[in-house]
Amino acid sequence: MTYSDAASAALRFARAQYPFLLVVALATSTALVVAFLIPQPATATRFTSVPKRVSVASSSAQRVYALVAPKNSRAQSKKRVKRSSSVNIRAASPSKTSAPTQSNPGSVPAPAPRAQPTSYDALVLADKPALYLSMDSPSSGREEDLSGHGNTSTYKGGVPSATAMPNGDTAAVFNGSSEYLTVPSNATLSIPTTGKLTWEGWVRPDTLQFQNESEDGYVDWMGKCADYAPDCEWEARLYSTVTPEGRPDRFSAYVFNPSAGLGSGADWQPASGVFSAGDWVYVVAEYDLTQTPAECSSDYPGTINIWVDGVKQNFADHAPTGCMSQYEVIPEAGASPLTIGTMAMDTWFKGAIGKVAVYDHLLSQTQINARYTAMTGKEPSGSCGDTCTVANP
Repeated sequence: MTYSDAASAALRFARAQYPFLLVVALATSTALVVAFLIPQPATATRFTSVPKRVSVASSSAQRVYALVAPKNSRAQSKKRVKRSSSVNIRAASPSKTSAPTQSNPGSVPAPAPRAQPTSYDALVLADKPALYLSMDSPSSGREEDLSGHGNTSTYKGGVPSATAMPNGDTAAVFNGSSEYLTVPSNATLSIPTTGKLTWEGWVRPDTLQFQNESEDGYVDWMGKCADYAPDCEWEARLYSTVTPEGRPDRFSAYVFNPSAGLGSGADWQPASGVFSAGDWVYVVAEYDLTQTPAECSSDYPGTINIWVDGVKQNFADHAPTGCMSQYEVIPEAGASPLTIGTMAMDTWFKGAIGKVAVYDHLLSQTQINARYTAMTGKEPSGSCGDTCTVANP
């Protein structure tokens, strides 16, 4: 028998006895061959005892891996990799956020997608506010600025509950002791930026005798004067029914010098019994540095006006209240945030607040009327003299 005949016979014998011959050949600077001869009857036993990954180093320090796996393991591995990859992609996607679970207690759920603006929202947005907070997302911990100017706000001191407004939209309910919303300072929220500023909002006081009120018997339900001096600007105020100064249920809009102190204001003094706890009330205030009536001093130019439920205060019956010159105020833009539910964390409004907007221009009576009607389905009705009346809220 020749040498080639013997080699052929040996190869036929090996194939007959060892049908599961696996040879891995790798070429580097020197060819290496790693071979495993696996008899068929011992397949399962051998795989439980042989490492799944074998490392071989060549002379060029390259690492070479020969993987040994049972039958069908390659297909299973692909399935595992594919499944694992799809999970990772979903987890990394910014459009999907998983709710917190016990295995991931630190995760924070993203706020639920906000519904499209309501018809009332559309009315406000058509007049180009500098800030518009619908106040319909207290459970998310923040409110989106629907004006598009990025003045996103944050709830602090707790999470307010929610309630329905007269038109069915949602508003935030503040506890009157710790909960408030804060908006970072922005020049568009300051009077001197354009010389004209309007703020508006719907409030529902759940009491008319506030527990956490000032010594003068009022609470601030909104304002830009968080620390008083040196960045005080303006304020929205509501008095309790019984006050030391005899201002029952009065709504007021104030403006201050940066050092705070006494502020100039406009007052809307309701007649006795006009409002009850739980009534929704629409309040608008405007500051105008471009107009100075004869009743005011031009040394401190400008006026303040206030509307409640679409009815404007009577400036003639109250001047010099309503004049910037009343307490010699020259407003300046400061760094104070805008806060809602309080102003300086020393008085606290208890009740609901919704649809807060600030404009760097004035609203007309027609625009104010349209908002009141959109919310209530009614036309504004009432009058102001020394005191004011409105149709039943």
